[in-house]
Amino acid sequence: MSISNIQAYFKHQVRPGEWKLLLASFAYFFFLLCGYYLIRSIREQMGVVAGVDNYHWLFLGTLSVTIAIQPVYGAVVSKYTRRVFLPYIYGFFALVILAFWLAFQTWGQTAYLARSFFVFISVYNVFIVSLFWSFMADVYTKEQGKRLFGLIASGGSIGGIVGPLLGVLLVERIGALNLILLSFICMLMVLLMLLILRGHASDSRENATAPMGGSALEGVKLIVSSRLLQQITIMTVLATFLGAFLYTLQGVYVSDYVSGINAQTKLFNQINLITNVLTLFFQILLTPYLLQNVRIPKILAVLPTLLVIAFALIGLVPIIYVVLAGIIVQRSGAYGIMKPPTDWLFTGMDKQIKYKFKNFLDTVIYRAGDTIAQWVVRGITLMTRNIHILAVIGLFLACMWVYNAYRVGRLAEYQFEKK
Repeated sequence: MSISNIQAYFKHQVRPGEWKLLLASFAYFFFLLCGYYLIRSIREQMGVVAGVDNYHWLFLGTLSVTIAIQPVYGAVVSKYTRRVFLPYIYGFFALVILAFWLAFQTWGQTAYLARSFFVFISVYNVFIVSLFWSFMADVYTKEQGKRLFGLIASGGSIGGIVGPLLGVLLVERIGALNLILLSFICMLMVLLMLLILRGHASDSRENATAPMGGSALEGVKLIVSSRLLQQITIMTVLATFLGAFLYTLQGVYVSDYVSGINAQTKLFNQINLITNVLTLFFQILLTPYLLQNVRIPKILAVLPTLLVIAFALIGLVPIIYVVLAGIIVQRSGAYGIMKPPTDWLFTGMDKQIKYKFKNFLDTVIYRAGDTIAQWVVRGITLMTRNIHILAVIGLFLACMWVYNAYRVGRLAEYQFEKK
C-alpha cells in the first residue's frame, strides 16, 4: 500500500476534529493491554511458584472473588455512569498493582503473595477490556464506532505485542518483579487518557437500549428452550476444559525444565508475544478470509481440529516445545479464529439471547467451567502421576469438540435459513 493510499484511508476513516479523541482512545487501549501483558507473564510464573498442584485452588479462589464482587460492581454501575466510576476503578487497580510491587520488594516472592497476585490478576483481566469497550460506546456515536473502532482495537493489539516484547527485553536487566512497576506506570497513563476522554462521554450513545446488567442466571431458562444454545454452551465447556489441560501441562513442563523467576517470566513473555502476533495475523488476514469464503460449520471446526493434532503430538512427542506450541495455538486460535465466528452466531438473534444468555455464557459458564476443569485435572493427577494421560483425554475431548463445533454451525445455518 502506497503512502497516498494510506493517507486516503485515514482521511476516509477519520473526520476533522476526531483525531484528538482517536489518539487518546488508541493510547488508552495500548497502555491498558501493554500493562496487562507485562504482568500476565508474572501471573503465570506466580502460578508455578504457588505450585501446579494448587491450580485448582487458585481457580476456585478466582471464581469465588469474581462472584463476591459482582453485587458490589452491580450496585456501582447501577448508581453511577461509567465516566464517573471508571477513574476510581482504574485508580484502585493501579494502587493494588503498586501495593503488590511494594510487598514483593519487602517480603520477597512468598507463596501467599504469589497466590494472591495470581487471583488478583485473574479477576482484574475479566473487567479491564469489557469496561474499556463499554466506555468507548459512551464516547463515540454508532456511526463513529463503525469507522473508528477497528483503529482503536489495533491499539490494544499493538499493546498486547509491545508488553510481552518489553518483558523479554527487560526481565534480565531489571528483574521480573520490577515489570510490575512498569505495569503501574502504564495504568497511570491509562488514567491520564481516561481523564482526557471522560468529558466527551455520554450515557451509552452507541447502544442506549443495551442493559448494563440483569441477572446472568436468567440465561439458564434460554438454554433449556434452544438446541443451538445448548450446543454453544457445550462448546464453551469443552473449550475451557482443553484450555485447562494445556495450562496444567504448561505449568508442569515449565516447572520441571525452566528454573529461576527471571527465566520463567521471560519464557512466559515469549509465549504471550508469539500468541499475540499470531492472534493479530488471524484477526486481520485469516479469519476475515474464512468468514467470506468458508461455511460457518467448517470455520468453527478449525481450532478444535488443530487441538486434535496438538494433543496427539503431545502424546507422541511429550517435550516442552510441543506443549508450549499447543498452548500458543489454543490461545491465539481462541481469540483470532474462534471468537469472530462465535460472536457472529449472535447476530440477528433475540435481544434476550444477546444480553442475558451471552452474559451468562461469558461469566458463569466460562469461569465455572475453568474452575471445574482444574478440579478434574487435579483428580486425574491424584489417580495417576503419569501426567501425559491428560494428552489422551485432551485428544478425546478435542475430537468431541470438532463434532460439537460443526453441529453448532449447522444449527446456526438452519436457524438463519428459517428466518
